[in-house]
Amino acid sequence: MNAVLKLFVEDARAVSIAEGAKRLGLKFRAKGSEHPQPCPACGGKDGFAFNTTKNKWNCRHAGEGGNDAIGMAAHIHGLNVRTREGLMEACSILTGQPIPDGGERETDEERTERLARLEQRRRDNEADQAEREAKQADFRERERNKARGIYDRADDLSTNALVQGRFYLMRRGANAPDSHWLRVAPSVPYWHGDEVIYEGPAMVAPFIGPDMGVIGCHITWIDLDHAPKFRPSIADPATGEVLPSKKMRGSKKGGLIPICGAPAALRWVGGEGIENTAAVGRAEGWRDDTFYFAAGDIGNLTGPADPASRFAHPTATKADKNGRVRSVMVPGPVPLADRAPDDAFWIPDHVRDVVLLGDGDSERIATAAAMARGRARILRPDRRVAIAWPPVGLDFSDMMAGAA
Repeated sequence: MNAVLKLFVEDARAVSIAEGAKRLGLKFRAKGSEHPQPCPACGGKDGFAFNTTKNKWNCRHAGEGGNDAIGMAAHIHGLNVRTREGLMEACSILTGQPIPDGGERETDEERTERLARLEQRRRDNEADQAEREAKQADFRERERNKARGIYDRADDLSTNALVQGRFYLMRRGANAPDSHWLRVAPSVPYWHGDEVIYEGPAMVAPFIGPDMGVIGCHITWIDLDHAPKFRPSIADPATGEVLPSKKMRGSKKGGLIPICGAPAALRWVGGEGIENTAAVGRAEGWRDDTFYFAAGDIGNLTGPADPASRFAHPTATKADKNGRVRSVMVPGPVPLADRAPDDAFWIPDHVRDVVLLGDGDSERIATAAAMARGRARILRPDRRVAIAWPPVGLDFSDMMAGAA
């Protein structure tokens, strides 16, 4: 390789991942150093990413990546940098300069073949992606139908002769609202893998979408003799591991659990779990002007964080793979800028007052950051959003149960 060609290649090697991404027309997020997106060569949704801090790129579809912009340009344009002509073409694309005399170039026939291979790769990947999405959609719909079946087979908790649901809420510091949303069933099977390992009475609540349709269900198994949570101890028969006594079926993401009232209300009150929201509803006397709801978990209540807002926990630490003790990094209080509408529970435009219920018996720093993020996510100039906290170490259900 002559001196002119060496300089040509070195000029390309001097281009950073950030600058190369700009020249290649890749997309940048508004904040942060990680920039996921569809792969220009392979298609898909977010299988390709580059990181401007680490100076790296990666394509999950092709299993390729690296720390130089030449390789990134070659991947996007279907070039093989292990060949002289592939390397030269990638450097030319990256620098915007023609290949100097003496450098190997693709023939017109080779270029046509390469572009045809690239287009075929895109088509194949798009077909594979469409097939995967169809299978996932079929699976989700089957799960949603199962969830609807479980909910449909249950009866109104507030009026049914089966008292376990009402007694459960009372012992958890709440009471049964005069509402049709919550239901109870005498015997709901607990599936673990392909096996039913438990069966018993359960409170069943729906997850609903903005169209009010049932997209999933939340199941709480009940054992009134098992204080203080009054839920059964269910163990994995193979390992003895105690399993959660609550389960969600169907879809949860972007939905919410209605507890009392109508979503048309101007005031909404909600937290992670049914019990805490119901305890606050009882304390407020189940206000007629309020819709009470639960999100199911903290993620569906608050939504994803902007990676740039994460921060070091002031006290919590953990050892990394090399044994060095480092601070635990906490997802921050800033919502992800380009989040999807279903990244957390839905809320209509007409709602003017919201009270989000914090969980006092969860780790306070991470929970506070998440709740601040949840507030910021739904805050608008014409909407007030407050966060209510119980004392540290308790939740609203504990408070009301103690006051009963």
